[in-house]
Amino acid sequence: MITKQKLDALIPILAKDVKRALKMRVKGFPHPYYCSFLLRDIEWFNTWASSGSTYRKRADRSRTVYCDIRVGNYRYDQTVEGGLHDNDEEIESYDYVKVPIDDSDFDGLRISLWKLTEAKFREALADYNKKETWRLSNIDPNKRYASFTKMPAKKLIKYSRPEFINELRWAEYCRNASKFISELRNISGNSVEFDATQETKIFVNTEGRIIVQHHQIFTVIANLMTLTESGSQLSQEVVCNASTQRELPNLRTLKSMILQKYDQLNDLVSAKKIHSFSGPVLLNPMPAGLLIHEAIGHRLEGSRLLSSGEGQTFKNQENKKVINIPVYIWDDPTYKTFRGTRCVGAYEYDDEGVKASPALLVEDGYLRGFLNTRANIPAKGNKINGHARNAKHQRPISRMGVTIVKGKEPVSSRRLRQMLIEEIIKQKKPFGMIVYETSGGETDTTSYDFQAFSGEISYATLIYPDGSEVVVRGVDFVGTPLQALNNIIAVGDKQVIDNHYCGAESGFIPVTTICPAILLSNLELQAKD
Repeated sequence: MITKQKLDALIPILAKDVKRALKMRVKGFPHPYYCSFLLRDIEWFNTWASSGSTYRKRADRSRTVYCDIRVGNYRYDQTVEGGLHDNDEEIESYDYVKVPIDDSDFDGLRISLWKLTEAKFREALADYNKKETWRLSNIDPNKRYASFTKMPAKKLIKYSRPEFINELRWAEYCRNASKFISELRNISGNSVEFDATQETKIFVNTEGRIIVQHHQIFTVIANLMTLTESGSQLSQEVVCNASTQRELPNLRTLKSMILQKYDQLNDLVSAKKIHSFSGPVLLNPMPAGLLIHEAIGHRLEGSRLLSSGEGQTFKNQENKKVINIPVYIWDDPTYKTFRGTRCVGAYEYDDEGVKASPALLVEDGYLRGFLNTRANIPAKGNKINGHARNAKHQRPISRMGVTIVKGKEPVSSRRLRQMLIEEIIKQKKPFGMIVYETSGGETDTTSYDFQAFSGEISYATLIYPDGSEVVVRGVDFVGTPLQALNNIIAVGDKQVIDNHYCGAESGFIPVTTICPAILLSNLELQAKD
């Protein structure tokens, strides 16, 4: 993290150069009307071990600058498709994204900013020209919506100190934990990793907005693998993402978590294997959060309403019922903690310098709104809510921060299980399924491909009408968003926090999902890859 003294030196340089950008001219082409810099200073440490031996122990520091230059005016500029495709690593400006970390002499930084700014200016003019050429033979569906929204000047500078990272201690922690895993019977492979990322973000633009924020994420990942008699590799993983080292498990706690995963791994070795399934499914809170994230969350990112290449599942669906039972879904990046645990997806200002605010997405099962950037979108009554985010060089698009799911009429875990059994009997199915854990998911929102999502199941059971359960493996859940949402018949009463990462067009960013268990009358499962 950047110290107060260095921040006070860097901000005037960024403020001066961002104003310089507005003076650039090319005869016959539109002038720049807006420019911003988003400087990220990242201190990073990573170590990982396997079988009691350290494979890596490395610390690093880097700085990047995302530069946004817009030509034309706030009503109409060069941006197209909601900025979803402004992430090309082959363009000239990508070569200038990395800037010097030397704070003893800032000439290198100034030169880097000049090169980056001028390259982005040339690209902006080229994009504007392409947009105008395209309009000669096409109708622009977004011509009624302003490209960008002007914001008043704002200054918010926060100073912070990084947490001390005891590199030797964490290296020893990973060695000991990996040695512990390797001594368990029938383990074919293992790894334990610790990662610390501490970041300062400086946002400066030509509107007079100066925002300085600090973010920290600390991660512990323990992976254990085994082989079945047929040669299939099975794995279980402990993943802990936290905003402070104090929230990470100590070695004793980690070993307990590993033993739980080890028991699950042994269960999977002898588990019943199925290749497909369609029927009632109960998703525990974290898998349920994954379902909401993939099935509806990405489709409520407002930037997608500006892209002709998107499926736009929920376009013109405001105030229409999208979930049959009274469920609330909102995204609030200012929600910093949940029951004592910090939310890694929380932030005060987004990556366009806009103050984050709660975005009500679904109310009582009815669609109410979208996650928005500073671009106007074709949706009724939507306001800017500070959800523009990126990871590095990509244009910020609307992304989730802290997504919260709650039922108006929640039921207990015991009642959810009973309802699942009742649904199995009602549908005359031989069994249903309880998904206890997932390890990731994905979705496709483009119009070119199928509107579908999937979740990778890491631990699940089949549950029979008599209430007995049998561990199962070999399938992941899949579905189409509207069908899955319409199949939700009950929501649990206990919310659970899941700090994780999400990847999309603007890069991998930390997000938080707070969700209860969800019961679906039907969910389809397909064979694992």
